Amino acid sequence: MLTEAGLPEPPTDAPCRPWKFDTGCAPDAMAWRFHLERAGLDLADPRKLHSAKAIARLANDAVEELPIRRASLWLVSNIPALRQSPFPLLLNPGLPFYARFPRRRTNLFPLVGMSAFRRAGLTVKINFKAATLSVWTPGPWYRGWPVFARRLLDGFARTPFDRLCGGP
Repeated sequence: MLTEAGLPEPPTDAPCRPWKFDTGCAPDAMAWRFHLERAGLDLADPRKLHSAKAIARLANDAVEELPIRRASLWLVSNIPALRQSPFPLLLNPGLPFYARFPRRRTNLFPLVGMSAFRRAGLTVKINFKAATLSVWTPGPWYRGWPVFARRLLDGFARTPFDRLCGGP
């Protein structure tokens, strides 16, 4: 979920959208203008923009300066016992975005990069055979026991990704 920066928790009505994990994404995250608009973020208020610009190098080696919007990104678990406790990812200094609209919007997902995951202390496992990505959040071992017990009672249920969030 993408929300205004600095919230202690996301609003209950914040839209959940899929993001793609990009191991080559140099900034913490990157998106297009329409991703921010779909999340309900105001782009007209200059106070919400960071004074610095991000530099993006495109596949054709062109360089583009991108505005940076102050925002918070929250990971939503596909484990029912954890769904009501999204995990915050700090975006430093914010979310760089392409201010223009792309020619085609099909399958354009916002990207989250490794530096945001590294700073949050997350563990990532990519299983290519099963085509899955698993993310573990940090925390003391004793905090995991109540979650394990709830998961055991619900048969280790998971919500399929396509039912967890809407499309791009």
